[in-house]
Amino acid sequence: MAGMLTKVEGTWSELRRRRVFRAMAAYVFVSWVLLQVADSTFEPMGLPDWSQRVLIISLLVGLVPAAILAWIYDWRAGRVVRTPAVETEPTAARPGSAPVPALSAPASTESVEAAGKDCIAAVAILPFSDLSPGHDQDWFCDGLAEEIIDTLCCVRGLRVASRTASFRYRDGSVDPREIGRLLGVDAILEGSVRKSGGRLRITAQLVNAHDGYHHWSETYERDLADVFAIQTQIAGRVVHSLKLSLQGPGAARATRYAPTNMAAYEYYLRGRQFAGQITQRAWRQAPAMYRRAIELDPDYAQAHAGLADILAQRILWRHARAEELLPEASAAASRALDLAPDLAEAHVAQGHIRSIAGDAAGANRAFERAIELNPELPEAYYYFGRHCFAQGDYRRAAAMYSETFRLRPDDPSVLSLSSNAHQACGETDAALAVAQQALTALLHQLTIEPDNARMHYMTGQILQRLGRGSEGVPYIEEALRLHGEEFGTMYNAACFYSLHGDHDRALDLLEQSFDLGMGYPDWIEHDSDLAPLRELPRFQALMARLRP
Repeated sequence: MAGMLTKVEGTWSELRRRRVFRAMAAYVFVSWVLLQVADSTFEPMGLPDWSQRVLIISLLVGLVPAAILAWIYDWRAGRVVRTPAVETEPTAARPGSAPVPALSAPASTESVEAAGKDCIAAVAILPFSDLSPGHDQDWFCDGLAEEIIDTLCCVRGLRVASRTASFRYRDGSVDPREIGRLLGVDAILEGSVRKSGGRLRITAQLVNAHDGYHHWSETYERDLADVFAIQTQIAGRVVHSLKLSLQGPGAARATRYAPTNMAAYEYYLRGRQFAGQITQRAWRQAPAMYRRAIELDPDYAQAHAGLADILAQRILWRHARAEELLPEASAAASRALDLAPDLAEAHVAQGHIRSIAGDAAGANRAFERAIELNPELPEAYYYFGRHCFAQGDYRRAAAMYSETFRLRPDDPSVLSLSSNAHQACGETDAALAVAQQALTALLHQLTIEPDNARMHYMTGQILQRLGRGSEGVPYIEEALRLHGEEFGTMYNAACFYSLHGDHDRALDLLEQSFDLGMGYPDWIEHDSDLAPLRELPRFQALMARLRP
């Protein structure tokens, strides 16, 4: 019975994808118009009575060839094209069953004729819209999109826009073609979620970013426990339709590490949502969500890794003293590794903890292992780069930032960090070349996000590095106007004014940022942007206050 239902569902989805129902509706409408015209004109024109019967029979007989033609052909981009064929998807697996197998594109699938390009090499995953009765599932919608992003990031030959880049278009007000142009992607995955009780209705659709036409659209109605299989199935559907292969560490990630308690998964998603907001208030809330997930499912490896990671971030930015959080963070990272020794995110968390604890060699090994397990995980390179920079290993830090940008080319901030690292190790020409590349990317990003304080202060810093500091002042002041109460904004503005020669302004901003109780001493001591301040008594007094 289950197999029959699966076949029926697959056939129904294929009929919708090929837009057969739409074609049949158009055929019926046109037939009705013809019959109305015949009823009004055949008798005055002197046509015999049997002519209307012939017309009715002809229209009924024509339904079959019309349906066949609608199945084979479609009207796209102002012309008739053959609808590309897609193989049937494998049956979704429930948590605890065998993982959904990797999907490979068929050897003889026709090219996507509707596309404006011959190849779709980049895709953006938008947050799913919340259609639940209470409209209170935004965290679930974000989490679903993030899980699909994590899976697709492991697909070789496919570039996936970052969460930060994609999620700014959550309100659906921007045309997919404009999103494609701004993010430099060829396709957009969007959808909706309706969650009621223990049931889910998820609709996903892949839109061609060049002409705005749907490449495919499917609806999944399942129990909530099937969400992990649905995530893998949607990701597989994307790569399958793009004629790629879903393989590697992300292929079975969702089902392999699925929690046994769905409430635990919900708290884990809430924790991820808070952690991604990068504010002091959100970072205070995130650990509580991860702890609750672990309480409900003690063997949930990703929740342990998430807890270790957010606690490490809070220690790095002095949200709390290391002795208060480090024991719990260390235990969470170790538990994550015990439960899932091949989970790259667990090794990244372990790298964080060892770096904070002063075990530089151990941190190196943890980050290297994370990269070995998942070479397509940008966070592994990014945080390894931060660790190397804090240790004064600038050349390796620059290499890590370069890899981060390769995997996440829509985040120009890492280019700024890379330029800083090149400058710190005396590679002036490389620093200037990377800075020019960063400036172009940052200015483009500001056209998309004019209210992003981080993009503003990084643009100011890059202009300073290029010898155009006076042009950078308005960007720095705009960042302070937008989010002058945040540590990151004040600290980076201080770095700018340090290089700009306004040392009093730089020290004032540093003091204000330290007053928030935040700041990573190892990073600050090795930050080359602050080199002009190091011999000043006031700076030394501030650093003495920062150190315990």
